Amino acid sequence: MAMNRRNFVQRILMALGAAGASANASEGQAAADSSKAAGSDGGYIRPGTIEVIHRSFDVIVVGGGISGTCAAISAARNGARTAVVHERSTLGGNSSSEVRLYPEDTCAFSPWIKEGGILEEIASEERARNWEPYIEGMMNSQWDLVLYEWVKREKNLSLFLNTTMREVQMKDRAHIQAIHAPQLGTEREFVLAAPLFIDATGDGVLGYRAGADFHWGKEVRSVFGESLAPAEPTTGLMGNTLYYRACDAGRPVPFTRPDWAAEFATEGDLTDRDHGHFECGYWWIEVGTPLHPIHDNEEIRDVALSQLLGVWDHIKNHCTRDDIRERAQNYALEFIGFWPYKRESRRILGDYTLTEKDVHDPSIHGDDIAYGAWGIDIHLPGGILERHVPPYPPPRTDENFHQRGTIPYGIPLRSCYSRNIRNLFSAGRPIGASYVAFASSRVLATGAMVGQGVGAAAGLCVKHECEPGTIARDHADELQQLLLRQDASIPGIENTDRNDLARRAKVTASSEATLLFPESQTFHAARLGLGQLFPVSSGSLDGIDLLLQSTSTQPQTVRLSLRKVGQVWDFRTSPTLASANASLGPGHQGYVSFPLRAKTSPGSLYFVSIEPNPEIAWALFSDAVGQPSQVPVGSTAADLPPGNKWRPLTGGHSFVIRISPEQHPYAAQNVARGTNRPDRWTNIFLSDPAQGLPAWLELRFPGPVSFNQVQITFDTDTNRRIPLPLFRYPECVKRYEIAVAQSSGWKTVVAQDGNYFRRRVHRIDPVTANRLRIHMLESNGSPQARVYEVRVYNEEA
Repeated sequence: MAMNRRNFVQRILMALGAAGASANASEGQAAADSSKAAGSDGGYIRPGTIEVIHRSFDVIVVGGGISGTCAAISAARNGARTAVVHERSTLGGNSSSEVRLYPEDTCAFSPWIKEGGILEEIASEERARNWEPYIEGMMNSQWDLVLYEWVKREKNLSLFLNTTMREVQMKDRAHIQAIHAPQLGTEREFVLAAPLFIDATGDGVLGYRAGADFHWGKEVRSVFGESLAPAEPTTGLMGNTLYYRACDAGRPVPFTRPDWAAEFATEGDLTDRDHGHFECGYWWIEVGTPLHPIHDNEEIRDVALSQLLGVWDHIKNHCTRDDIRERAQNYALEFIGFWPYKRESRRILGDYTLTEKDVHDPSIHGDDIAYGAWGIDIHLPGGILERHVPPYPPPRTDENFHQRGTIPYGIPLRSCYSRNIRNLFSAGRPIGASYVAFASSRVLATGAMVGQGVGAAAGLCVKHECEPGTIARDHADELQQLLLRQDASIPGIENTDRNDLARRAKVTASSEATLLFPESQTFHAARLGLGQLFPVSSGSLDGIDLLLQSTSTQPQTVRLSLRKVGQVWDFRTSPTLASANASLGPGHQGYVSFPLRAKTSPGSLYFVSIEPNPEIAWALFSDAVGQPSQVPVGSTAADLPPGNKWRPLTGGHSFVIRISPEQHPYAAQNVARGTNRPDRWTNIFLSDPAQGLPAWLELRFPGPVSFNQVQITFDTDTNRRIPLPLFRYPECVKRYEIAVAQSSGWKTVVAQDGNYFRRRVHRIDPVTANRLRIHMLESNGSPQARVYEVRVYNEEA
């Protein structure tokens, strides 16, 4: 039998070889008989060596970074036959394991703003699988794999990896017809045609080659009247970064700097560039001006690699901090990036240009599709080549927050398509923004949200057989409601979906939590003005108690002011409604009462503040990383740096207060109103944690209704992004059942276990009932049930 098997294998190999020889001979003869294509410098190019494949789609996304990936998934989910064309072998772009920049933590800039939607799905799955923490410079192939899986499982989506768009074929001056894209390793070139295209290339390459109008570099101050724009023209641009990964080898590992690497002999050579945590590399190993971020990409890689190895040599051999140098003895470079993380981009001009005012003092645009929350983050031109200059002004510092801090702002669809190439959307860095606004909107997490938005817009273009501008003009409300249903968020936009049966229901629950601020013995000095935002469900506030401490040897007077505010992250000036004074004795520590007797609007947000006094401190509670959040949902602590612009204390903090009368802002009815995160209200149901789980929610409809889909939005802590490995948000409901009332009693139609996703959509057999109940049996660690939204639909097959 063994001899027979060997003979069989040999016959197969011989047959394959003969077939290959025959095919090669045939191909060679065909090539010899074909006409020869002229070379650009004389000679000729042998024809027939590359297979040209023509395919057509509804939407083609060029660029498979995080914005392009989310755009492609969104378009496919919204009914468009979609292709995503990506020139690398892994999806993710700057976030891939090839580059290792994680989607930034916008929660560091504003509260209750962690991105939802497709990015939240991907991030939740990656954290549940990945054994390494979510840290800049440590993105590994688990992230790549989740992105790949999320793309491949979409039936309307075709993935072209290792495929580079080289040429753009125009139908006319205003419309792209197709792209020409050779694929590495297959000897194929694809000609991909579609009525709609999305430029998610990062560099705006598709728009550029199609002739789209664009901006590059910094506009002068007079163009948009921006305070942070330069008064005179300048060519200085932000740079590109290479990351590295260092691992503990368990024994000393020497490092010798190559003679071509840069040298950083002293601490002064790394001015204001902290290098205490050296495992993951640094964003500030950044090379920019005078090199061009696109045309000089290869040279930037070479220079950045020289700088990276020089920094590592400093850490290993020259650092004057003994704790760093000694700890680094056992560390060796396990990974070095060779594909730079880019910051700059062409910015494709649409019908609206996002500017400094939009991100600094935002208002609602009628066609907003996404939001940004990152600070105005303009880096030092030249980067580490200017080693003796601090790398950039941090947006959240006391001295910079007034100018560089942002308030979560909407991004309109009109900024996300080309004004002159009428079938071209943009997503990610290339959207239409001034340079100052771009310094905020350029980050990955914002790009992912924009990608989801334009993907959904492309789906509506297919549905309505129209171009992007028509969606912005005539179908913006339809697009916004579609995005909210798919767990995107848009500041100030709420659920008005007429097809959502839950909006007609009266909602009750087994229990409801009251507003309770956790206590703390950690006190935060009032070096600046301090304040606390909170939700109010009553028609009046009798008074508020603050847990305060005085370090003074003299009596101190504290003045408390009360204002109404519009959103959980927006402290812009509004009139003082009430104020009260209280006196603290020397060395006092305890609650201090402030009588207010103020009329309030139920279902609104209010803000109390005290004036600066370094001898007074206010107790500040901080959530523990990895533990269920205790900071009240829809509350925000803040301080007031110079410049009269309140700054949220992000990352899970609340000042300690007691409110009279007792407030009930977490009612069951919240799941059928508003939107899917704190905004103008808490928008969440919380069961009473004292009663524990199980808990239930019940929707009672005005009469019997027919439905076949139930959508639930659970809580995965919109206030914090947790970097722990193998992590599932403890606030998220893990095990639950959905039941409907029938004449014979409650009938279970869904039983789910092991959940850690925020949004769950359950399609069930059609049913008619006047009551629906969700039984939440177990969470991933929280003692209470937490639900943002319930939607009910009767979808056509």
